[in-house]
Amino acid sequence: MTASMIVLIVMIVIVAIIAVYRWIVAHHDDEFLHIEDPTGRLVTNQKETARALTRVDHVGMGLTVVTALYGIALLAMFLYSGLK
Repeated sequence: MTASMIVLIVMIVIVAIIAVYRWIVAHHDDEFLHIEDPTGRLVTNQKETARALTRVDHVGMGLTVVTALYGIALLAMFLYSGLK
């Protein structure tokens, strides 16, 4: 197994870990609208969760795209070297 394949596998594992982390954070999200929250704690928690999900989404999407492009490039190089 070449180093480039190991890098691809590591990238795929990282994307999977980010996806599981996002699922865990989203699972604990409170989806109700709290209009009469006197302390504001529930609304603050919702905002923090939304902010965390947004950050995880941006990182996850970016890393997924990079991983997919890297995998396609490796496949293209493998096919090209096999046809020679």
